[in-house]
Order: sequence, then structure tokens, then C-alpha cells
Amino acid sequence: MSETEDFEVLDKLNNKYFTELETSVPHVQQTLFDLQNECYKSWRNAITANTSLCKEFLNISGSTFPKTAQDLVENMSEEALKFRSMCNKLVISNIESIKNATKAWNDNADTFVELNRKIMHYWLSVFSPKRN
Repeated sequence: MSETEDFEVLDKLNNKYFTELETSVPHVQQTLFDLQNECYKSWRNAITANTSLCKEFLNISGSTFPKTAQDLVENMSEEALKFRSMCNKLVISNIESIKNATKAWNDNADTFVELNRKIMHYWLSVFSPKRN
């Protein structure tokens, strides 16, 4: 097998690999999105059910939800929302930074290849035996 045929095999394998990725990644992303939605629904249902149970307990027992407890729960909720908002902004900022760095890498791929080509030719010229 010639060197050209060796690289044709590599090109064929690379194309097959990336074609498979292009079809499987969107499916994985959709599956993760669906899982995330089910987790949110489950979480919401658990909170709603527990809140309903607390209301029922207070009604049956004739108790009330003290104002200080209401204020505490409200403050904790507000702080949790602020924290989640800050985390979301941080995650989005990091994702955008990674996306921009990856785009810069992709935009300059040909430059990197050319630089590596020059380095390769230099080292080959230094270490290859001279032909007459």
C-alpha cells in the first residue's frame, strides 16, 4: 500500500468518524435537554407537594405560619434566586469565552498548519541526509 493510499484510508476513517458525530451529538443534546426538563418537573412537583402538605397541616392543626418564618423563607428564596442568576451569568460567560477561543483556533487553523509545515521542513532539512 502506498503512502497516498494510507492517507486515503485515514481520510475515509476521519470522514466516517465526524459524520457519525454530526448525527449523534444532536440526539444526545436533545436527550439531555429532555432529562433536564423532567428533573425540573420532578423538582417542582416535590416542592409543590410539600408546600401543599404544610398548608394542610397548618389548616388541620389550627396553626399559622409565623410572620418571622414567612420573612425568613422569603429572604432565603430571594437570595437563592440572586445566587442562581449570578451562577447562570458566570456559566454563560465561561461558555462564551470557550466558544470564542475555539472560534479563534478554528479561524487560525490554516496558519497553525502552515507554521507546523515550516517547522517540519526545517527539522527535516537539519536531520535528513543530504542527497547528491
